Amino acid sequence: MTGRLLPWTMGNAAWNMAVDEAVLISYSMGKSPPTLRFYGWAPPALSFGCFQDPPSVQKRAVYREKGIDWVKRPSGGRAVFHHDELTYSFVTGARDGFHGPVLADYQRIAHGLKKGFSLLGLQVELAETPTSSSRLPSSACFASRSWYELTCGGRKLVGSAQVRRAHALLQHGSIPFTFDAGVLLNLLEESSPSPAAIAKLQQRIIGLQEALGFYPERQTVISALQQGLGDELGIEWQEMPLTAEEVELAQRLAREKYAHPAWNETRGVRSWENRLNLTEMEGESG
Repeated sequence: MTGRLLPWTMGNAAWNMAVDEAVLISYSMGKSPPTLRFYGWAPPALSFGCFQDPPSVQKRAVYREKGIDWVKRPSGGRAVFHHDELTYSFVTGARDGFHGPVLADYQRIAHGLKKGFSLLGLQVELAETPTSSSRLPSSACFASRSWYELTCGGRKLVGSAQVRRAHALLQHGSIPFTFDAGVLLNLLEESSPSPAAIAKLQQRIIGLQEALGFYPERQTVISALQQGLGDELGIEWQEMPLTAEEVELAQRLAREKYAHPAWNETRGVRSWENRLNLTEMEGESG
């Protein structure tokens, strides 16, 4: 099977989410092949799961002051701070063997990522049991782990979320190079987090620098992960750009959805998807 590898890009929060959804729509219409994408965020941003409450007016003011963007994802799950990290997204579906159920598809992708990390000399595991985020902020994605997620030494390394539309799926996730629990909790919590809460969250998460013992080159990580996913899923990647139609759709989604208060400042997806004449079936993690 041939898949498309999109070139590395940096984008703002609205654009990043718009591109992910545009590719999902294109694939669901039979116009695009399975597509793998790696990207970064400029400026740094918080993404919130579509079923989370939006940040308070006070928190939004803090984000503006700090030059931090924020957006509601099309997928579920909890909040992620996209700063010193690598984000991946993968679009595929039933016609390429991803028939569901949701957990089985997550696990297939996780095995591909696991193989990629092994090429970096990093041994990771699929979480055998989910953990609760009790006594930790429920709004933080990395505060808990689910069955299919990747851990290193028992600490969460990758936070992923998924959205499904008809017979297609988009899975995207964050792979931190470094992780600072204090920064994340201060961005999410209305009051200052306690040192104990910061320490507890810090011990649940690990970044690539700590796991590897050195700070890796971004392209080295990308090459390993694309090879691992390709080998595990039987996909040969060919680097190709977005189509003109996908670019046009992403521009519309960025403008009319992901940069729009009517999307970002409400919870859920239904009313907004009806407005855009799109329908989604959600699967979530985070």
